Amino acid sequence: MVMAQLTGCVGLGFLARQSRYSSSQLSLYFSTLSILSHDPPAPTVGHCDLTRDGASEREWKHPLERCILHPPRPGSFGTTTVDLKIVDIVRAGDQHSSQLVTVQVVNVDPPKSSLPPSNILLMAKIYDPLYFDHDQDDADPFLCVDRAYCHEAAAYKALSELQGTIIPRYYGSYSFDLPAGDATTRSVRLILIEVVPGSHMLQLDPVDFSQSERQVIMKAIVDAESLLYTHNVLHGDVHPRNILILDTGREISARKVVLVDLGRARIGRSSRLDNPEYEKKYLPGVPISPLLRWNKAWFKLREYECFEPWIDWDWQSWLEQNYGTIDALDASMAYMKSIWLPSFLFRPLPPEPRVGDVSGKRLRY
Repeated sequence: MVMAQLTGCVGLGFLARQSRYSSSQLSLYFSTLSILSHDPPAPTVGHCDLTRDGASEREWKHPLERCILHPPRPGSFGTTTVDLKIVDIVRAGDQHSSQLVTVQVVNVDPPKSSLPPSNILLMAKIYDPLYFDHDQDDADPFLCVDRAYCHEAAAYKALSELQGTIIPRYYGSYSFDLPAGDATTRSVRLILIEVVPGSHMLQLDPVDFSQSERQVIMKAIVDAESLLYTHNVLHGDVHPRNILILDTGREISARKVVLVDLGRARIGRSSRLDNPEYEKKYLPGVPISPLLRWNKAWFKLREYECFEPWIDWDWQSWLEQNYGTIDALDASMAYMKSIWLPSFLFRPLPPEPRVGDVSGKRLRY
């Protein structure tokens, strides 16, 4: 396996931390990496909840020791080696599900590989469970990190036609080994993606934008997420922290927003991907109107409330202005409404309460 070169002790430094379950974690420093192409296993179905055994284990084992005990799922290794130089730290250290660093591709062997060209500047997303939040009571760090790696790689492959537009361009998945003490090593996975020159929406203040500018941004977000869904990928975490604004809505550009962080993405539309017949109910490949999937009724259920600081207009009427009205759509809309609108919208209204029903009693619907 390819080993990280620990040279110069500059470039990337991971911080040690104290945990209520362990002593300080080891500090790792490296400025260059040699990585090997790796094909992840298929995305997992299910959750990454912490089990009782996992909770017990972390009480008496150091996180580094647990990393050795719980390696990532194997997948398969390729034959392409890529040498990277760490250029800048974007997000690194403790309590992150992944580490983000800007890297320069120094060498690719064999040179005719279809993977990244030499000298290009890329973003490396490193999935190292050592720096996950090991104090989090309900999550298994090893399952969560491995799940994010496998799901993100699968999503980029499924969305190959959209790379370089509403998602970053993808340059493959890889693996490398890190020393873990006493001549022991542990495997760590990563992906390489395009460096997108934009600002995270979470870092921007809505008051700095006019209403028309914010509407341009919100429409670009709705269009981008809907296009992913048309390609049968559910992003799973559409939030301002995972949206890059490229031109801040002030210039004419075909690429206004980029959706990042596909670690929670789901390939397919239903929650039962192991059942093809059930998946057919969700009409794979058929575009679904934002009037349904971005309906105002979903804001709380899907946590779209995070966008409310950007929205000071009537959302549903704005959707209709941009995407037509529900009544104007084709005859299949009745079926689509039953699938993509919350079921409570179709429940009959409760009867009007009688005067005697409200005296000292709470009405129950």
